[in-house]
Amino acid sequence: MRPISFLSLLILTALTLQGCSGGLFSSRAPVTLTEEWATDNTLRTPESVVFDRERNVLYVSNINQVSKDRKDGDGFISRLNPNGDVDQLYWVSGLNDPKGLALYNNILYVADMDEIIAIATQTGAVLARHKADKAQMLNDVTIDNAGNVYVSDSQRGTIYLFRNGRVSQWLDTKRERPNGLLYDNNRLIVASNNTGKVRFLDIERQDFTDWTDKIPSADGITRVGADGTLVSNWNGEIYYVDINGRNWKILDTKNKKINTADIFYSEEQGLLYVPTFYDNRVIAYRVAF
Repeated sequence: MRPISFLSLLILTALTLQGCSGGLFSSRAPVTLTEEWATDNTLRTPESVVFDRERNVLYVSNINQVSKDRKDGDGFISRLNPNGDVDQLYWVSGLNDPKGLALYNNILYVADMDEIIAIATQTGAVLARHKADKAQMLNDVTIDNAGNVYVSDSQRGTIYLFRNGRVSQWLDTKRERPNGLLYDNNRLIVASNNTGKVRFLDIERQDFTDWTDKIPSADGITRVGADGTLVSNWNGEIYYVDINGRNWKILDTKNKKINTADIFYSEEQGLLYVPTFYDNRVIAYRVAF
């Protein structure tokens, strides 16, 4: 056997480090995903999912026909059982292009084009429709500990704030197109779907700090474990990001044409829920550390 040259050793080391921290697929990722179940395909362009631990159900936003510039009223919210069975396909109907979901005090908040919809989780009744002035494509929703609701507008490049019954434009992100939002320890984690950057946003100072990048079409964000975060690429990838910003690709379904939209991890169940958009399903993956 010929000895490995010093140059070959350097190249091998660089490739190994790149596979571990540069966002490439790596078997050394801190977590792995194994498919647990998948719904049938009766969902219609599912974009976001959230688990309601109080009622032990999942809520899924269905865009249905993607309308973008017009309100078609064919969007709806489905309710699923924790084993993936569809409990109520049309739990709430009459929405337009519902996307991001977030829960707070028995209210489900939904980003729907230019409105933030508030829905009572006990009954499914629409409590209010809060208009976001000049909004074009409200996308993701996150809520802080005080109940302040932050909503991204990926078309306008802005983040709206719903507080004390009023919606206001909270931040202009300039050339960014913010998609995924996640409240995390007095800051926001913001994923930009045009730059692939995922950054920290200081709520008080409203300034960004770089964290991780190279995640194309960055979409959903969810915390996993003590220090981990999962970020989806809408086209069909999921990345694990550690506290230092190193990322590993842990799922790739692009070749199967299975999208990965606004994901949600349930710590109680140890499951990651993935809406597959044009694939019309929600897939649950067991997360192993």
